[in-house]
Amino acid sequence: MAAPGASRAASTAEPGVAVVVLNWRRPQETIACVLSVLKLDYSHLDIIVCDNQSEDGSVETILAGLESSLPLMNEQRRAQNMAEFALCQVSPEARELLTSPADRRRLWIASTGRNGGYAFGNNVGIRLALLDREVEYVWVLNNDTFVDWHALRALVGQVAKDTSIGICGAKVLYSQDEGQVQTLGGGRFLPYRARCEQIGEGLPANAPVDARSIEAQLSYVNGAAAFVRRELIEQVGYMDEGYFLYWEELDWATRALKSGKFRLGFCPNAIVYHQVGASTGSNDHGVPTLGSTYWMTRSKFRYLRIHRPMTLIIAFPLLFKAMAAEVLAQRWARAFTMLRGALGLPAAS
Repeated sequence: MAAPGASRAASTAEPGVAVVVLNWRRPQETIACVLSVLKLDYSHLDIIVCDNQSEDGSVETILAGLESSLPLMNEQRRAQNMAEFALCQVSPEARELLTSPADRRRLWIASTGRNGGYAFGNNVGIRLALLDREVEYVWVLNNDTFVDWHALRALVGQVAKDTSIGICGAKVLYSQDEGQVQTLGGGRFLPYRARCEQIGEGLPANAPVDARSIEAQLSYVNGAAAFVRRELIEQVGYMDEGYFLYWEELDWATRALKSGKFRLGFCPNAIVYHQVGASTGSNDHGVPTLGSTYWMTRSKFRYLRIHRPMTLIIAFPLLFKAMAAEVLAQRWARAFTMLRGALGLPAAS
């Protein structure tokens, strides 16, 4: 074993970056996401994949898929004079870096031990990532994303130049329609409507954007692709695991902004493609599943209680209006699901 922080790579001017990808019963999407990360034009890179106790053979499938693809990926990286990856299954309780050849980067697969939700699973990966003191940034990616080959280098370049940026977003495009924007960086919170909206949604991918104007509007960075400075994690803390799904990225950003030490950034040259809702059952433009409805409502009201309690005066009447619409449409289960979520009651079995 090597002591935490021991150098495992040839000296490089590149800041260390770790990509964290969380899987839950979507191993093929996770493999595709990781393969896109393996193609990045960046050498000082680790990849940590966590599985939230899928209990469907996901870990074995991911290990097999990456093991079969890794020789070719490493051959391509050698041809570009970039460090190769060493695939390893690790425990989430690891407290030290595993000894590996000096010219190899980590490609770790860890089972988290339980399905504790999005924040919990990603936090396991972030803690493993930060075992290496050379890791200056963590890039949290949804497993239903894939990344442009130059995206990481663009993010590092922008954030390294501006130490005030604590979390930086990418230009996220719908994978189903690569010509259309899902978010430019993230979204804004609308206090008088007690909800969030995505910035740039529906714009053409090639539409000109003013990054500074986008940054001035950001309340949060899209959690599907959040590039986070190590210092923010150390000073503000990890994601709040009280959110099982949704709104954790707004909570994280709110705490960062309240600290007065960090701001949110947007890198228009970092392109990420997102298959929205593949892993959670949510949907930007359709009717979400009951499970997604429950967690979206529960997390929203949890956030409002913690950070914006006065907004509850607006949120509850809007909730009752939405519930009435569901009742009129004879979607009784959805109406009651929304109420249970808002009150913080357990989901109906």
